[in-house]
Order: sequence, then structure tokens, then C-alpha cells
Amino acid sequence: MSKPTHLEPSELGTKEYWDNLYAAEISNHAHNPADTGTVWFDDSDAEAKLIDFLAEQQEQQLLSEETTSFLDLGTGNGSLLFGLRDAGWRGRMLGVDYSRQSVEFARRIAESRSRSQDHNSNSNSNSYPDADADATESQPAREPPVEFLEHDILRTPASALLAGARQPHGWDVVLDKGTFDAISLSPETDPATGRRASESYRARVAPLVRDNGGLFLVTSCNWTEEELRSWFEGARKDGEEEEEEAKGWRFDLVGRVEYPSFSFGGVKGQTISSLCFRKVRDT
Repeated sequence: MSKPTHLEPSELGTKEYWDNLYAAEISNHAHNPADTGTVWFDDSDAEAKLIDFLAEQQEQQLLSEETTSFLDLGTGNGSLLFGLRDAGWRGRMLGVDYSRQSVEFARRIAESRSRSQDHNSNSNSNSYPDADADATESQPAREPPVEFLEHDILRTPASALLAGARQPHGWDVVLDKGTFDAISLSPETDPATGRRASESYRARVAPLVRDNGGLFLVTSCNWTEEELRSWFEGARKDGEEEEEEAKGWRFDLVGRVEYPSFSFGGVKGQTISSLCFRKVRDT
């Protein structure tokens, strides 16, 4: 399956655009802590659908709410990870972004959530001044923190998010909600290969996914399901540079997220696509 034609570069593919966007959102949040910024693909209810999809994997005992680790590439304001926390997922979560402003914004939201949780916990304790020790034990367990880190996936080795991030065997689930879209719109080339950044992305993502069963869940509004499959499914693509950790693997398609469809000119389609791939050894 050949790769699709490249998208025309856009300002949405530049670091300057995202730095400016998140600088503005930090300012808005400072004036109104309830303003947690834009939720991408909100008009398609993508975040809720992704969380529901992952819950289905948990029901099939493919993932564990208590231990599954998540790495969110291009995390933005961290909304998807916070949504997973709210849905009961308690494993380790790390959101990374090449925009320092994005990481600062996500950390501020995390701090606000932590303060709110402390406030609610104290309010509950004060409501029952004569309660015994058993009442304290019945209080909800403190929410594990969500971590955020500045990281450029095209310019920083995968090892920084593996051994360097205390996750040497890879992440159980790697998430991409619009990041491949932005990379596909970037005018930049991969400094190691000289090729368009989108052509290197798959090889950069794969080492981050846990071997033999780790999942990569990618969501796009620029690429169809068929096009996403051509970018990610199978073994190494022609001309694709492999990092040492990625040799001998492939991505197998294992699931898709359903969105409302439309028909135009007799063709049925969706305005957004989410596909889930499993990383397995290429035998």
C-alpha cells in the first residue's frame, strides 16, 4: 500500500503557531482558572469516544484501569489524559509536546485539579468532625499525578521517553489526537533523513510502544482511515529509517472508532478518523 500524497504545508504545522496559541491560553487561564483551553475535535465528541474505545479494551481484559500506562504525543492542554483520569484510569500518564508553552499550560491545569481535589477532600473531612478512623479510610484515594514533559519527537531519541522516563519497556498505550495532522502540515524535514517529517513519524513512534501488544491510537481530521492505514500499518515502509529499538516489528490494525458519517455524491465518509494499531514482532 503506497503512502498518500503529502499535504500542503500550513501554519498549523509550525512550532511558532502552537507556541503563540498556548501562550494565549495560559493568559486566558490566568484570568479565568475555569478556562482550560480548546479540546480538539470536540465537535465530533472524539475525546469521549476514544475513552469509550479504551474502556472496551479494558472490558476485554486487554488493558487494566489500574496499571495501563499512557503516553500522549502532542498533548496540548492534556485534556485527553485528564479525561482518562476522570474515567478511572490510574496507571502512569505522561503528556509530551514540543511547545514549552503547551507543557506549562498543561502543568498549570494539573495543579488546579490537584488544588481542587485537596479542597474537596478537606471540605468532606470538615463535614464529619466526629467521624472515626474508618471514615478517613473511606475517603476517595488521591488521584495519581499526570506528568508533562517538553519533548520533540523528531529531534530527541526515543530513549528519552523510555529509559530516560523510567519506562524502559515502552508504553502500553501511545496516543495521538491530531499530532500526526500537525506534523503532516509541517514544512520541515527530518534532520536525520532529509525527508518530510510525516515520513519519519511512524519510525519515531514505534519504539515508544510496548513490544508484543502495546497499542497506538491515532486520530486525524486530515487523513481517511485508508490513508492512516497506508501510513502506519505493516512493517517498515520503503525509504523509512528505523531506530535500533524498532527493528523487526510491525503495526497491525486492531480497531477503529465509530463517528457519525455523511454521504456525498454516493460516497459515505467521516470527518474524523481514529484507528488503533497493535505493535507485534514481524515474523
